[in-house]
Amino acid sequence: MELGTLRTVFGRAVRWGALARNPAQGIKMLRVTDAKPPRFLTKEECAKLLANCGPTLHPIFFTFLHTGMRKSELLNLQWSDIDFARRRILIQNKPFWTPKTYEREIPMSEKMHELLSGMKQGKPDDFVFCGADGGRFKRKLRRDLMRVTKACGFPDVTKLHSLRHTFASHLVMSGVDLPTVKKLMGHSDIQTTMIYSHLLPDHPSSAVDKLDFQGHR
Repeated sequence: MELGTLRTVFGRAVRWGALARNPAQGIKMLRVTDAKPPRFLTKEECAKLLANCGPTLHPIFFTFLHTGMRKSELLNLQWSDIDFARRRILIQNKPFWTPKTYEREIPMSEKMHELLSGMKQGKPDDFVFCGADGGRFKRKLRRDLMRVTKACGFPDVTKLHSLRHTFASHLVMSGVDLPTVKKLMGHSDIQTTMIYSHLLPDHPSSAVDKLDFQGHR
């Protein structure tokens, strides 16, 4: 985690012209073999969370669960990033903010499109999730999540990143391939996406049974 943070900081310094190159680029992270699978919410827990988080937090938690966005991506999302015609959410560079990895597009589900369409009515072309003054949303979302999950009966969900894990985990369990999940999540390395490989519905031993070249004796 520390190396990833340094790589991001140095990368931004390079973009700003403060450094000629990123000294952390090319350094391989140590592979952790005993890491626990990430905690994600079941469908029942998701429904309970959304039913009990209140009208202010509902669209935020709903968006986390349906897009897999990082916290910084969600808080810096502007209406100009929402392509309603193509049903795409654009994670893109801004004068005041740069995505952690790279620019990408996240398709909107029907429910996600419906939520954002309803929110857009009468709103200025600024931040999608904003405070009363129209500026960035400034509440402590992790504290809010912990309060709600504790009340819902699953207090072990203590990080906003768990909602991002939930998005990826349910995609994989639904049969979405890992390269597609990598693209949707904005992972820079497929190894990061591999933490969800244990959720693949088809075990490798059963995958080879799908081959049939005929001609057997």
